[in-house]
Amino acid sequence: MLPVDPQLHVDLWYEGPTFLIADKPQEMAVHPTGDSAVGTLVNGLLQANRWLAEMETSRSPGVIHLLRPQDRGLTLIAKSDEMAEQLRQSHQEGALRFSYRVQVPSSHTVTPCSAVSLFDSHPYGEITVYDLDSPWGDTARIAADWLGDPNASANFICYQITVPTPAKSFQIGLGRRILLPDIDLYTAPT
Repeated sequence: MLPVDPQLHVDLWYEGPTFLIADKPQEMAVHPTGDSAVGTLVNGLLQANRWLAEMETSRSPGVIHLLRPQDRGLTLIAKSDEMAEQLRQSHQEGALRFSYRVQVPSSHTVTPCSAVSLFDSHPYGEITVYDLDSPWGDTARIAADWLGDPNASANFICYQITVPTPAKSFQIGLGRRILLPDIDLYTAPT
């Protein structure tokens, strides 16, 4: 049984009978790793009395995809073993779609990658912001292939997930996609 952390709160963006989508805060791990089992997204969901797939047999029950701890955003979690299997299969086949806003130091060169569809990008001084889609729900994998390093100094925000199901296609997001604004950033004099 995972330890309890009374301070932990997780925001849910969608909850249905077979899966949920939670907003993982920055600096929170998705599931327990190593010796730490407190303060994770999974821990928070279990404390909120959410039934998750494989919750009696796994340290990462229901987890379909991963965001690095330093990244923020929507995370897909299955509530039944059958849905976990179906969603993981869909993820492996590339049927799920994840939309990300990514901040990367402007000095960093990105490598074209077939699994990353670039929608928009704009430099803002020291950083460049990218808006992209990918069938990969693993920000470490995207960072490895697209940025050349799984631990690259980049901030990912998963702001939308498209989940096809037999009944219909769900598109859950923190907001809608808009073009990046053409503004100049500056530092106010002190």
